Amino acid sequence: MEEMRYIAVIFWSIMLGQVAGFIGGALNQQTYNTNYSIIVSIVFAVIFSVIPLMLDSSVKETKTEKNA
Repeated sequence: MEEMRYIAVIFWSIMLGQVAGFIGGALNQQTYNTNYSIIVSIVFAVIFSVIPLMLDSSVKETKTEKNA
């Protein structure tokens, strides 16, 4: 069930990335590029999925050091 969270994060990041890419392209008077928006969205989804895991492990390490 934990893996489902990552699938949802990737799905919604792609959806919101497409919206942001479309609006950003319209504001800058550039053409909308679907492939570029998907790539950028997935990169940010992976980054924002990995950061909490890294922060959670560092918090656990500091708690075990304080208890020792």
